[in-house]
Amino acid sequence: MSHTILCVDIGTTSLKAAFITPLGEVVSFCSIPVEDSQNTESSGSKNEFAACLWYGAFFKAVCELKKQCLQTGQSPGQIYKIVISGNGPTVVSDCGYTVFWNDDLSDVNLPEDAEVQKSLFIPKLLALKNRDKKIYKESRWIFSGPEYLIYVLTGQAITILPEERFRPAYWSEEVCKTCGLDLKKLPPFVGIGAVCGTLFKELAEELTFCGDGAGIHFSPDCRVIAGGPDFIVALIGTGTLRAGRLCDRCGSSEGLNFCTDRPVTGDGLRTLPSVIPGLWNLSYLIPNSGELSEEERLAAVEKGVNTLKAAAEAAGISFPSEMAVTGGQTNDELLLKEKERRLNMKILRPKNNFAHCELLGDVCAGVMEVDYFKSLQEAADFIVKLEPYENL
Repeated sequence: MSHTILCVDIGTTSLKAAFITPLGEVVSFCSIPVEDSQNTESSGSKNEFAACLWYGAFFKAVCELKKQCLQTGQSPGQIYKIVISGNGPTVVSDCGYTVFWNDDLSDVNLPEDAEVQKSLFIPKLLALKNRDKKIYKESRWIFSGPEYLIYVLTGQAITILPEERFRPAYWSEEVCKTCGLDLKKLPPFVGIGAVCGTLFKELAEELTFCGDGAGIHFSPDCRVIAGGPDFIVALIGTGTLRAGRLCDRCGSSEGLNFCTDRPVTGDGLRTLPSVIPGLWNLSYLIPNSGELSEEERLAAVEKGVNTLKAAAEAAGISFPSEMAVTGGQTNDELLLKEKERRLNMKILRPKNNFAHCELLGDVCAGVMEVDYFKSLQEAADFIVKLEPYENL
């Protein structure tokens, strides 16, 4: 466990990356915009082939991480693992044609079928097929988001399934048949932490000699590991993998997530499986959090916590007195202070105020093949260090 892991999370508009040790120590971090003005019709539009830009952002990120290491005198040593996670449900063809998780799908007509309605990916797959029939027909593979970059790095086609109970949210042979989709274009499922393939040797050499810090080598047998959807790895990276734990994932949108040992329902709440078998995730979503004033956002969070608490108590489940936070809010001490006061809860944040728990979740995925850890829970307990927020 002495080698550093390159952790990568692909966002809608930026790619975050970090060299992180298996102990969870961040050696260097950067965020690189994913953009190409020449191929974008206007500043407010998305490039239909946006995924083609991911490797360029990835390459720039590696150069920047190496530059930082040179400036600080820190050395991550040899890179022998790359873990990839990213936004979803987004679908990408093997030529890079992209339908994002938040695309307008008003042009898609879903069959009136209960199983089809459960899927998060089928509407995006149908959008891809309808919008460019030639690309759909000629595609050998269609990926569920970040797996496209894994394919670019290794040539291996996979789909990351967070846990078996998530299958209805993806697809099945029956659902594909109902919707007229070709199941053979959808890569086989693998679990979080699976070794997807080996980094192409020419890419390992390119990354070794790019930019500054040429002493940072990518192993010729560098393995590329399945991280997963950003939502899932964020829960892993905050340790929200045991019943009774609560976290607030905040960015342009915000989600309050409560881990339970049984399914719980309530008005305005969404219940999904946890990545841990036998556990569940009860969530309250604030989709427009980034557009709200601070007072409106705090009021929405307070309402969400009270809604979760009422549902938990109705189900006979104790509600926690502390909450982990992740995202940009991690470094906003005045906001954390006010949340603590209004919610009357202890606020926990990652050690050293590292705001990007998706990348900590990637580290946990990256060490799963080590015999020392028998589960993601054990890996997260070892790697994720949360500290109480102290009042100013």
